[in-house]
Amino acid sequence: MAKKSRGLTPEQLLAGVAGGDLCPFYLLYGEEEYEREALAADLIEQLAPPQARDFNLDIIRADRFDLLDFIQIFESYPMIAEMRLVVLRDVHDLTADQCRGLERILESGVETTRLIAVGHKIDMRRKIFRQFAKLGRAVEFRPPYDNQVPQWIQRYAKRAGIAIEPAAIQLLSQYVGAKPRELVSEIEKLVSFAGTPIKAEAVEQVAGITRGASVFDLADAVGKGEGELAHKLMMRFIDQGEEPTRAVAMMTRHFQLLIKARDLLARSLSREQMAAQLGVAPFFLNGYLEQARNRPAPWLWAGLSALREADWRLKSQGRRSEQLVLDLLIGRLCTTSSKRG
Repeated sequence: MAKKSRGLTPEQLLAGVAGGDLCPFYLLYGEEEYEREALAADLIEQLAPPQARDFNLDIIRADRFDLLDFIQIFESYPMIAEMRLVVLRDVHDLTADQCRGLERILESGVETTRLIAVGHKIDMRRKIFRQFAKLGRAVEFRPPYDNQVPQWIQRYAKRAGIAIEPAAIQLLSQYVGAKPRELVSEIEKLVSFAGTPIKAEAVEQVAGITRGASVFDLADAVGKGEGELAHKLMMRFIDQGEEPTRAVAMMTRHFQLLIKARDLLARSLSREQMAAQLGVAPFFLNGYLEQARNRPAPWLWAGLSALREADWRLKSQGRRSEQLVLDLLIGRLCTTSSKRG
């Protein structure tokens, strides 16, 4: 997900560049490397014409940054083109002295040179990066939130030229979650093993094997009071690299959707309307409706309360208490389940 800069999305920024709305400096930064690098590549494509790229495009990494060499490159006149482009990568690794040198360059600028700076985590309180935002455009790229994962997959697939069905997008987002690096890995595996278009069945067979369990499985286990199985499934999420807080957040969202699904069952709605109200693909609707029918509202609300308390404890008590908090959560959910009859 890209945080807007001066009200601009990456798409709007590119459209502006294509329409002549140009800036001397562009700063692209943040943890979400795939969309960050996509925008960097698109900017290079638009700002450095291929026929003149050999003479007017320089890419420099921070670990090889020399201020005098950089000034010479930055102030050089373009050849057989109106502008030259300099790309400075890994700006998060620049030293304080290097940043001070760059500050002077940004203050003076060169009319015939544009600079794209690309980095990971940076401190926008530092003068050099504030200058980028003030004198040009600064766009931050953050990992997507859970509810933004389907859109992220869709954008990535479109850019990569990969056809993927909506149900497959939903299933993949549920299995992998808001982890762009893992999403890309799973998509590449799916293309290699199953080809395109990517279908939900392929995701189940390929990605499902690697993930081992879904939030549906965990909800089923606690709903049936199967504490040992529920504990194994929760630990499987953690063993696969899932943060405990995110595992609890996934369960919390699932319970919220089941509560909403129970309400929808009492209304005269079509399947398409129910799926739209829940915000899920029709492919998943049966699973939600089946669990909602078999879970009384008081049990769902009690479970939601237990999950929210566990989330608070995980965030306030630190990592040493994680195992205890998760054990108590599973025990509480399954105990509540055994009493609901």
